[in-house]
Amino acid sequence: MAKLHVLIAMTALLAACSKAPPTQDVSEAPVAWRPFTDDSPWNTPIPADAVADTNSAELIEGLAAAGSLFINIDQWSVPVYYIDMSETPTQTVYDYYPGEYGRGFEMPREIPIPEDMATQKPSAGYIAIVDRNSALEWDLNQASKSEDGKWMTGFGVVSSLRGKGVYPAWNEAETPNEAASALPSGFPLVAGLIRVEEIKSGRIPHALMIASPTIRSDVFVRPASTARLQRSGFTPSTTGLPLGARIQLDPDFNVEKSDLSPSGKIIARALQTYGAFVGDQAGANILFAEAGPEQLAEWPGLLKADDLAGVFSAEMMAKQFRVIDMGEALPAEPVPAQP
Repeated sequence: MAKLHVLIAMTALLAACSKAPPTQDVSEAPVAWRPFTDDSPWNTPIPADAVADTNSAELIEGLAAAGSLFINIDQWSVPVYYIDMSETPTQTVYDYYPGEYGRGFEMPREIPIPEDMATQKPSAGYIAIVDRNSALEWDLNQASKSEDGKWMTGFGVVSSLRGKGVYPAWNEAETPNEAASALPSGFPLVAGLIRVEEIKSGRIPHALMIASPTIRSDVFVRPASTARLQRSGFTPSTTGLPLGARIQLDPDFNVEKSDLSPSGKIIARALQTYGAFVGDQAGANILFAEAGPEQLAEWPGLLKADDLAGVFSAEMMAKQFRVIDMGEALPAEPVPAQP
């Protein structure tokens, strides 16, 4: 638990946000709260002279073949519970798979569990618990509460929100699980989410996370730290975008004159400035909005699942997106032999 104690001693990253919905050019809008350091890949704009990957056209063509770009909100997204751990009761969380857990999640463990968490049964099984004051995030995959009142998880991890949100590759970490997270890419769950306060402020000041059906499973690229797609139920693939790849909407695309909704334009500007990292596999081309009970109550009137789809069609995406140079492809973890 020493690692967790060190993390708990960290101070908060706080920022103000505007509550007014955007009605004009918001390039100078207040910056909403965001996790991770300013030099984190999640918070670093794509340089104007960034080079496209040599296979960019082919990879984007494969991405676009999966169809228009949608936003997961109330289904298959990430419920985020913002808490004050000093006021939130803790509970033991048990493992479905003994010995399978990530950094900071050693036994014995007690983590803060908000009272209303049991009322939500997330479609994807992901749950993120965030304390801005301590700059900590507890991520759970396959999270559920048993009939006898015990919380269970298929994989749990604690992340510092004061770091870069990037961890050593699985073959460089002390153990492969030290590089893993609730996501198959090793990304913290809160990374790349569209947040209510960002849409209200008129600006998303970070990269987004994207998922797609045709994700390559035998390699990954940084800033991903692993590739555990073999365990997700999808057919393994040696083609397509690997986890960790960064895509970008053409900065010359005229967002303001497009038919996007006001919220869609905010997202499009983020895709031009920061892009999106491939972090998961899904049944369609998907971005993710935070989906805790409080956020779900606020999204109506602010954001819809199809706010991008009418403009970000397969044809448009094939022409208007590129893959930023990915660098070295790293091997995914070996798949354990099946009995």
